[in-house]
Amino acid sequence: MCSDNAKDYQIEQLLQLFPEGDPDYFRSCLDHYQHNAVERVTEKIVELGGYYPKMPLFDTDRDNRLNACLKVLALEVFPDCDIQFLRERVLRYPFAHIEQVTDELLRLGHWPERLNYGQMEDADGIRSERYKHQALKQLVKEFPEIWKSSVQAVLAENNWDYLKSRDQLQRMGSGGFWNSIKNFLIHWNKGARRAQYARLDPQLEEQLTSLERQRMNVQASQDLILAKEINQKEYGGQNQSITCDCCFGDYTFEELLFCSEGKHAFCHECVSRYITEGLFGQGALRARSWIDCIASSDACSGCLPARTLKQVLPSDLWMAYEQSHLDNCEQNKVQCCSCAYFEYDDSVKQLETVPVVDMIRRIIGWFMWNIESDLNIAYGRIKRARRGQVFRCRNPKCQVWTCLECQRPFRGLHQCWEKENDGLRLYVERAMAEAVKRTCPQCSLSFQKADGCNKIKCRCGYTMCYVCRKDIARGIYITYVKSILIYVVESYKHFCDHFRAIPGSRCTKCNKCDLYKTEPEDQVIRSAAEKAKTEYLRAHPELMNKGLVTSVTGPKSRIDKIVEWRDSIVISTLESILNWVV
Repeated sequence: MCSDNAKDYQIEQLLQLFPEGDPDYFRSCLDHYQHNAVERVTEKIVELGGYYPKMPLFDTDRDNRLNACLKVLALEVFPDCDIQFLRERVLRYPFAHIEQVTDELLRLGHWPERLNYGQMEDADGIRSERYKHQALKQLVKEFPEIWKSSVQAVLAENNWDYLKSRDQLQRMGSGGFWNSIKNFLIHWNKGARRAQYARLDPQLEEQLTSLERQRMNVQASQDLILAKEINQKEYGGQNQSITCDCCFGDYTFEELLFCSEGKHAFCHECVSRYITEGLFGQGALRARSWIDCIASSDACSGCLPARTLKQVLPSDLWMAYEQSHLDNCEQNKVQCCSCAYFEYDDSVKQLETVPVVDMIRRIIGWFMWNIESDLNIAYGRIKRARRGQVFRCRNPKCQVWTCLECQRPFRGLHQCWEKENDGLRLYVERAMAEAVKRTCPQCSLSFQKADGCNKIKCRCGYTMCYVCRKDIARGIYITYVKSILIYVVESYKHFCDHFRAIPGSRCTKCNKCDLYKTEPEDQVIRSAAEKAKTEYLRAHPELMNKGLVTSVTGPKSRIDKIVEWRDSIVISTLESILNWVV
């Protein structure tokens, strides 16, 4: 066996011969040979037709190779497979992750379904070790009243995502006032709220920046409300208020919108009501690019400026106004089934614009043959062949894949109008299990307690409390005895040992966790099941209004066979002609 430096040099040689190859795959291949390793690995790749596992392209500063492989599997290869299911399998293999996970799933033949087909959030990815370490340090900094081991367990349950773990820790609390004081004194640090690092992970930096931006937006909104109140008092105190020409109320200058002529002013509420009525009431403003001045006193040739309207109207109302310009579009378009996004379909020409088709209609009319249905069938085949069966929405808030045959969301090996009752049952069962599971932060094993006490020891040796998830195998300092700080292992001392007259009642002497009692999980499971059922039915609306499909069975008659043969010949001929002219 060669040294590490020699093997690294051999890997560089192989990467020059086979660009974008997986270095770990080459390293594994080199381990099988002692002499002429590069030549023998090259021969094997040539024997395989030049195929070798490649690394997906990714930004090394902002991403890692495992997450890049997961994105390829989740977005391109198996866009209908549950991301957690894929993530667990990517972590199993040391190299060629895409190829080995694909082989495993194809052998299985089935996998858990993902509702948001073809979509993947940042929180679903595989985090780097630097991100995990810095996220843990940051959360411990933000929540000094919670034990570090509990924070680590919450991170493991949330796939080490900082934002989700932060939300859960805020909901958990600290376990009581005195526990908060004790933990704060133990963990308190004089440092800043944001932990300091030599180099902050880019993904964690984006999340911290987004939180800071949210806090600034909330503060700006509060400041704006206060500024409006002060401004209104100053206007009222000096009798400088301006009258709205619609409702005749008194407002400040900042609360008014002026027409393009500058003659009339209208309050924001009147403008919003007028636009709402024009879009959803009488509909007089739909698809209108020019909105006349709404002054009721005299005629005005001005209009309400679009740029100012965009600033005044609520975002959803402005989007509805913009969308009204596109609803009456007469062009051939392909639309998303879940939102208003559409694209112009230029894959084929319109039949009405092709002179040859009109000539064919005139000639065929002499033979008493209704060619319209056959033309539509042939034309539909050409459209499907050119534009495909699936349309992907480019709206960043939607990104749904639409089946152009049944106009429903497209998922995996899609069959139009398929019955998905089994999928509903499996999805609800999986959500119920996920709601009550615990995850070991050391080996990422998920488990659920069936019975016994709340001291849980994982197979990897990690010991934790099932209730608060704290690591109870480590030692703690409990008290001073003759100026000596006693250090003991917490273990069962973590749990309450006081006598209670009523078994199962809450202890009035301490806030420690109970040794056997846990929070009732029935309500949690029931809520998770209802939520999962609602999500699944929202993603599969056809299950709420299922129709009966009837079909005629039995052998085909000779007439039916002749008609089928005639239709296939005629439609194939028309398809060949149309494919040439459109």
